[in-house]
Amino acid sequence: MKKLYYIALLALSVFAMLPASAGAENKIIDKSAKKTPEWLTGAADGFLVVTVEAPSIAEAQRKALDEVTERIIRSVASSVSVDQKSEISETVTNGSVSSSTDTYTRNSRIRSANLPFLKGISLSRATDIYWVKLRDKRTKAEHYEYSVKYPYSRMDQRMIQAEFEDLDAEKSAELDALEQKIDNITSLDDISAGMAACDALSEYFFDNVRASRVKALKTRYNGLYKTVGVLGAVTGPGTAECALSVNGRAVRSGLVPSVSSNCASNINVVPSDGTYRITYDTSDCLPDEYNYLTVSFRVRGKKVEHRMSLNGITSTDKFSVVPEGSVTLTADSVSSDAALITGLNIRLTLNNRGTTDFGVKALELNVPGLAVPVIVDDLDAVYSSRGLVKINCRVQGGIRLSDSGGTSRLLSGRIMLVNPVTGSIVSTRLSLPFTKNW
Repeated sequence: MKKLYYIALLALSVFAMLPASAGAENKIIDKSAKKTPEWLTGAADGFLVVTVEAPSIAEAQRKALDEVTERIIRSVASSVSVDQKSEISETVTNGSVSSSTDTYTRNSRIRSANLPFLKGISLSRATDIYWVKLRDKRTKAEHYEYSVKYPYSRMDQRMIQAEFEDLDAEKSAELDALEQKIDNITSLDDISAGMAACDALSEYFFDNVRASRVKALKTRYNGLYKTVGVLGAVTGPGTAECALSVNGRAVRSGLVPSVSSNCASNINVVPSDGTYRITYDTSDCLPDEYNYLTVSFRVRGKKVEHRMSLNGITSTDKFSVVPEGSVTLTADSVSSDAALITGLNIRLTLNNRGTTDFGVKALELNVPGLAVPVIVDDLDAVYSSRGLVKINCRVQGGIRLSDSGGTSRLLSGRIMLVNPVTGSIVSTRLSLPFTKNW
């Protein structure tokens, strides 16, 4: 395939040898050499031969260098997008043409500065240059035909091809990783880092397909800022926890929240593994009034906040555990042919709003796209933390995928909790957004 492409490249070079002035009413008024060089009219094996037109030598040199660069890229890359546009305008006076301009513009998505193997391309490497200055007999306008003989052998092409393929594979892998990362944001910095990585990739990809993927991915990363919120809960008398969230999922950040209250005093905020522990004094809060804490963060100049009620937080034996955020489902392996996933890992968040420990006994989830409910029995795990608690569990073996595939982004089910104070089992229903890797 490479050999055929190189033959096509040589065919393009031969076509470029034909003078642009052939058949035109032009007069030669100057040229760089008395005799037209043989390489311009015959074969030049191992070389690129390009001819361009421009109103000045400087502009002709720039266009010739662009043409050489583009030819080399075309010889190694199979999907280069180049938009070309020709515009011809004429001014007609008393039925005759008094002036004419032929503007040729080319907007190439090829950016040689970001293809390392092209940085060495320079007209100083050309083995010969020949130009002719022409004057249009009708309009008297002058321009140059500028031709360049540039060394480019089959060996050069093979070396550049190998270098290009390695670089291209690396950039494609970076794009794939960025697309997977967007559904697994763990830090607010992941959003800005993702957008910066998209900007870097957009400077490389010159084919329409991947360029469009990068543009769409950056838009999705930027859209995550609209989902930034605050998760928070009172965990007991004088204590609360909060965290920033993206798409309902708690994330880390280097930001410090501002916490205020209409009655509480001595408010103190301490970072704790991505979340924030808040302590305060409620001695001035009146039980017959609405008492609250307001937690706010400033993200990119915009305030996001959450209000937590302090009313009724007096009992030392309050049991209250609520599912929050989103559920993450990760399969060890996915077989599309067998319509089966194997080894399912489940991660969800419970908010312990009470003042007691709690236990998790069992979990049942109805997941869109799975043919049967996911059931985890005999977990028998006890948690003493207050506020947001991460629960991880695993289902061994295979689970069949449903024929419909499932389009809903919400799963439903129930979780069986244990109140250690009373020993009773509490069945709590859940309906939460989820992400999956299949």
